Amino acid sequence: MPTYAYKAKNLNGEELSGTYEVTDVDMLTAMLQEQGYFLVDVQQEGKALAVEDIFQRVTIKDIALFCRQYAVILSAGITIVDGIAILRDQIEKKKFKEVLEDVHEELQRGRVLSAALSDHKDIFPEFMLNMIQVGEASGTLDVIMNQLADFYEKENKIRRKIRTALTYPLILLFLIVGVVILLLVKVLPTFSGILQSMGGELPLITKVLLGISNFVSSHLLMLTMITVFLIAILSYLAQKSEVKYWLDSLKLKLPLLRKPTVKVITSRFARSMGILLRSGIPVITAIEIMSNLLGNRVAEHKFMACCEEVREGKGIAGPVKRVGLFPPLLIHMIAVGETTGELDEMLTRTAGFFDEEVEEAIDKLTAAIEPAMIIIMAVVVGSIVAAIMLPMVSIMNAVR
Repeated sequence: MPTYAYKAKNLNGEELSGTYEVTDVDMLTAMLQEQGYFLVDVQQEGKALAVEDIFQRVTIKDIALFCRQYAVILSAGITIVDGIAILRDQIEKKKFKEVLEDVHEELQRGRVLSAALSDHKDIFPEFMLNMIQVGEASGTLDVIMNQLADFYEKENKIRRKIRTALTYPLILLFLIVGVVILLLVKVLPTFSGILQSMGGELPLITKVLLGISNFVSSHLLMLTMITVFLIAILSYLAQKSEVKYWLDSLKLKLPLLRKPTVKVITSRFARSMGILLRSGIPVITAIEIMSNLLGNRVAEHKFMACCEEVREGKGIAGPVKRVGLFPPLLIHMIAVGETTGELDEMLTRTAGFFDEEVEEAIDKLTAAIEPAMIIIMAVVVGSIVAAIMLPMVSIMNAVR
């Protein structure tokens, strides 16, 4: 049976989380309801993606485009049902098209949009569903969809920036591995054989690398299988909640990663909280929603303490400051916003500033990683080249 990691709450706002092995999500929902809890978030652990699922996966970019197009459609006076039908016919991804087909059928049966979308929480984020509920209640669904489009477009921009920053180091890493394997398996044995036939004495570094070369050449298939197995194991472990929590804590501890990680968390908080409050969502509800939007499980765990303090009427600035992650500028802007009654406006303006800070932090991280990777590549390749050249130099000296 599959294992599900879940979060649930009761009517008193108390949270329950963990993992459970059940046949499906419906059984998990029923079990939690018997205990007085309702399911907030659920994810199947260790679920492998088929190749087709990888290419058909609905991305943040798809969600942003959906929100933008739907906002335009609603602003033009087209009904909610007809708008979904139009988008369904235009979308190319098969999986997304099937989801919108199901949503369209549910809307025709009389369900509201937020309820129909909630059947597909693996596609539509919880934040989006909550915002759509607000839009339905206030009659400003087109405005809400525009705000969601802005939010997910900026989120996609940040993610794309991070991926771009990691691309160059990964390319260098693959180059290092490829060059090392080529030198060890092909070049070094050839030169060593020639040098030994000429009667040259191999230096220690050459002997060590030649031993590694012989081992790699003799066990290449086994080493390849072990590598594939390790990658599969690491991919499986990466889906575990405990491992994800550990990785998120590592991001906040490593000096090189901490600053950009905190900047990203701060930017998401300011942008998301600003949108929630501007939409008329109460502060306590907005804080609870925010606890699942920061993108870092350690930060989300610390942030949950804010909810209790805000319920006690302590405001937001103090509890957010005690989280110990957010920069002083954000705390100051929250305090000013609470004093003036324009907290949503302050957070929205601050979000733009921190978006620029995120880009700057990622650029600095990239600037620090690239030279380090080049140095590593130079040291590794240089060591192998030295192992080849040293005996050649010694033979040439002997000949002279």
